[in-house]
Amino acid sequence: MADVPARLEALAAGAGLDRAGLHSRLGAALDAVVHLVRGPDGRRRVAEIGLFTRGPDGLVGTEKAAEFAPDGRMREGPAWPRLVRLCAGGDGTDRIDGGTAR
Repeated sequence: MADVPARLEALAAGAGLDRAGLHSRLGAALDAVVHLVRGPDGRRRVAEIGLFTRGPDGLVGTEKAAEFAPDGRMREGPAWPRLVRLCAGGDGTDRIDGGTAR
């Protein structure tokens, strides 16, 4: 999950968008990332949910909100409280770009 911003940078570079431009758009457009994995039976399952965070350098990274074991057990991550607020229709103060929740 931590490599999501770097992967998006690679895609954006191919489209002519520089790093700063991508991170500006990324921070304004997305709140979360859902990481899926394929199990031995071929079925996909949610492995992690992460929230995007903006660092002091203006670049966007991810912070783990929840991790799911193959048996379905969930472990809360550091960003869990912010994920709960966002899912409850937070007042917008949780958005990393300072905008309002959509």
